[in-house]
Amino acid sequence: MINLGIIGNGFVGSAVAHGFSLCANIRIFDKNEKLSTHSFDDVVKNSEFIVVSVPTPSNEKTGIIDLSILDSVMEEISSIIPPDSVVIIKSTAIPGTTDNYMEKYPQMNIVFNPEFLSERTAKMDFMNPSRIVLGGAPRPRGRVEKLYKTRFPFTQFILTDAKTAEFIKYMCNCFYAVKISAFNEFHQLAQKLDICWPASMNGILGSGWVNPMHTQVPGTDGDFGFGGKCFPKDMSAFIRCFEENDINPLLMKAALEKNMEVRQNLNWLHIEGAITTEDNDE
Repeated sequence: MINLGIIGNGFVGSAVAHGFSLCANIRIFDKNEKLSTHSFDDVVKNSEFIVVSVPTPSNEKTGIIDLSILDSVMEEISSIIPPDSVVIIKSTAIPGTTDNYMEKYPQMNIVFNPEFLSERTAKMDFMNPSRIVLGGAPRPRGRVEKLYKTRFPFTQFILTDAKTAEFIKYMCNCFYAVKISAFNEFHQLAQKLDICWPASMNGILGSGWVNPMHTQVPGTDGDFGFGGKCFPKDMSAFIRCFEENDINPLLMKAALEKNMEVRQNLNWLHIEGAITTEDNDE
């Protein structure tokens, strides 16, 4: 069987381990010893594929993505990785991040492979992917595709460059967040005008043109708007990416503002790996 290593055993890393448990020898390292099965060196030196799924929080004040944890892991891996092994980055990262690693560590095979999981249903989502996105150079990307096809032979593959794969991840998460804010705003007016919300939802969803995901108000957590580990931090980081490229992301900024208006539980402020308060000025 294939030797598969995982660095970071959160909801993404644990979903990967669960998904490949029947067709790979799994080694896991996490900074929490209770979540590890092997040491960092053992995972890297004895794995053909090394999945990196560590936090990439955004700064609470600036929105800038904090890549320090991912940077540190990639630095450590680079010094001990076997020449033929492939690093699979699953940590959400701003477009251009993986290219920077490829330039810094030309001896490493690196592929960016975003994950599209809900934290509540991560293992089930991983086992039932709608598509698998792989970004990188053709040779290592092809090897990762072959790995996935041993487990998911009939799934759609989107093969592209790393920067595009990184962009796809942010585009998905930020669109979902904007969609949630839009439906929360619709709900506010419906409440104000004493309009039947269930009938309104049947009216818009009945056409089949609008996917019902991310339209529930309140959400599955019983609160309005969006929270959790991913959407708030990814919105902030992507907004900052737009601004750094001289584009004013009016729609996303308005969606984030609406979320702060309707959301009661700002739980991402207290979730490890979602937000950092440390200075990370450019």
